[in-house]
Amino acid sequence: MYELEPLSDEDTRNWDRLIEPYERRAFFHRKVWLDFLAASRNARIRYWSIRSSGRTIGFFVGGIIRKGPFRILGSPLRGWGTNVLGPVVNTDFDPPRFIAALDHTARQEGISMVEIESALLPEAHLDELGYNPVRSKTLIVELSPQDPDVMFRRIHRTARYQIGRAKRNGLTVEDCNDIGIVRESYDQWTEVLARKGLSPYYPERWVRLAFEKLKPLDLLFALCVRDPNGKPIATGLFPHDDKTLYYSLCTGSRIASWHLFPNDLLHWTAMEMAARRGLRVYNMCGYGHFRTQFGGELQETVRWHKFYNRSARVARSSYERLYDMRIHLRGWWNGKIARVGHREEAGE
Repeated sequence: MYELEPLSDEDTRNWDRLIEPYERRAFFHRKVWLDFLAASRNARIRYWSIRSSGRTIGFFVGGIIRKGPFRILGSPLRGWGTNVLGPVVNTDFDPPRFIAALDHTARQEGISMVEIESALLPEAHLDELGYNPVRSKTLIVELSPQDPDVMFRRIHRTARYQIGRAKRNGLTVEDCNDIGIVRESYDQWTEVLARKGLSPYYPERWVRLAFEKLKPLDLLFALCVRDPNGKPIATGLFPHDDKTLYYSLCTGSRIASWHLFPNDLLHWTAMEMAARRGLRVYNMCGYGHFRTQFGGELQETVRWHKFYNRSARVARSSYERLYDMRIHLRGWWNGKIARVGHREEAGE
């Protein structure tokens, strides 16, 4: 059997060094991202070694939060802006034994719900132990470090045309070190979402915190598209490591400038910068008409959750309905404010 053994404080401080030799570590396993989750989501990050017969198979990390009477373990949780977590291991990993160990630890620690997303865990084994799937899809774009022209040709011809138009329109893109880009990007994001009757899914201070933690470590492209007069008209904050670029934590644009095609140029520039650094993949963290233009392959993602009592299941369902209602209500209000502002600007 596998056992999950809590790490010492010293090992926790040396987390990045501990997981460096393991093949299946991802950007979101990094200590800086876990510290960001602890600070922004008020999660208590827990670190375990995966042990078997006296030897370490790998490591496991997750965050525990409390909602009312319920203790919830997420690796990760929905709403954390975290694509994957789960175990950090090599190829000699036995998923069924890990899942059994996780189940045992959750019961021992009085966890009401576990949620996990990791491509290492086969559906059949999760299903056997009572985990329920939530399926989604994401577009994975292959980058071409050796030949950017190949990468450009994979893009839909409409997007190629619009990228060219953006350049001919005099748009420029810069990677910003000024934290002021956070305020601008959040305002633009709010404007775009309000048009859809939605509102931002998390507060601006979380985006600011991510910028403060990731940018000094060169783990974030903070891109700003400017018009010929230097006015910022589109922005995106793209996390990355040395392998993968991720869709922006906060991306937006000024609707009045859409005719200049800043959004196409924004994402293409992020792809170019990533490819120049040798990154191989752009995970667009979702799908939709705009994202399909960049030549990605649609892949399924599955987030699994398990309830350890019925009341936790009911509470989660109620919380999700309340959360979605709040997002739409704030979006309606932001849209109303924006419409009033536009009428005032027009002198109506």
